[in-house]
Amino acid sequence: MLKKTAMFVLLSAVASAGWCADVPAQWQGAVVRLIASHQNYPRSAQLRGEQGTTKLRIALNPDGKVGEVDLAVSSGSAILDREAQATVANIGKFPPPPAGVTSLMVPIVWRLN
Repeated sequence: MLKKTAMFVLLSAVASAGWCADVPAQWQGAVVRLIASHQNYPRSAQLRGEQGTTKLRIALNPDGKVGEVDLAVSSGSAILDREAQATVANIGKFPPPPAGVTSLMVPIVWRLN
């Protein structure tokens, strides 16, 4: 049986986005948990053995509402990339970000075990 695993590496995303180190870990954790709770590994990608890392650039309004979700780096799988974008877009709203945060880069690592 195929098993899905997805990792959300927000801490490294914070550094690559040029954020200050003072972005609260509690907020980062809330964003990671929210994405993870909505994530599904598409069955067609599982059957094809598709894996990789999708990097998304997410624009946020001050209230946490998702403005745009752009594919920054493809995982190499159109199926996984579309699923990552749809997952974030369907969430619609994150916890209000800390002052000064208007976007984030989130790598979503897709691995089959």
